[in-house]
Amino acid sequence: MTCSRNWLFLGLLLVSGVALAATGIGTVTLVEGSPRLLRGATWYKLAAGVRVDEADILAAGEGGQMQVAFANGSRANLAGGGLLYLVPASRTIPLALALHSGWLKLDAKTPGLRMRTESFDLVIAEGALVARAEAARADFFIESGRARVIELTRKGGDGPARDAKRGEYWAKPDDGAFTTADRVPKAFVQAMPRHFTDRLPALAEKAKAKPALVVDHEITYAEAQPWLAGSDRAVFERRFASRLRDPEFRKAVEPDIAHYPVWDRRLHPDKYAPKDAPAK
Repeated sequence: MTCSRNWLFLGLLLVSGVALAATGIGTVTLVEGSPRLLRGATWYKLAAGVRVDEADILAAGEGGQMQVAFANGSRANLAGGGLLYLVPASRTIPLALALHSGWLKLDAKTPGLRMRTESFDLVIAEGALVARAEAARADFFIESGRARVIELTRKGGDGPARDAKRGEYWAKPDDGAFTTADRVPKAFVQAMPRHFTDRLPALAEKAKAKPALVVDHEITYAEAQPWLAGSDRAVFERRFASRLRDPEFRKAVEPDIAHYPVWDRRLHPDKYAPKDAPAK
């Protein structure tokens, strides 16, 4: 995900207080383990019935899973320690999900739903797919329907596009071209969460309660680093700037402060104060 992509800028400027007023684009319908939601710079515990909104980051937790039913009828199940960013809507893209890591199964009910990774986008026609991502590596399997695969250039723009159809498996390594196969490899199936072999259940009617969000903790520097490490670092600097008030967070940041010029100016203003003009 790069700074040049407009979708990323739209949502990451939210901070905790503003984001808490969210009306919701979907509902959590299933939780197992200890899934969490990051809104602004605060982690919240998740329960069935919690509303999710644009710019939220969802974390499934190791050994757990969570499922979300979106207002357009699409469903998503996140597992395998997955991290998923709910991309703010644009005029042309009503719903996009950015998979940072882990496993995701999507049941798209509206043509045009997008799934994003570090190196490519998928524009999904109505159907289902299973995807896995880890940094710039990602692979996926089209269970039903079809998708348009859009590779990203080094600057983050749209590159070559190809069509993927039902039954096909696609893999993109860290630095290399896609490989494709007419059937999903056995190793992919063996690694996949077991419940992904079934269709995603329709659970929205069973999650009508609206439980309040319960604070878990404020994001730590270690948890923030994956989002600060990419080319969108400046955007996340603004999002997590409120955490600089915490002494422990500041202490953890200091060894890496050269990577965050905005924070460096805030924490060390004397370094950037204009020097006195030389005496004549």
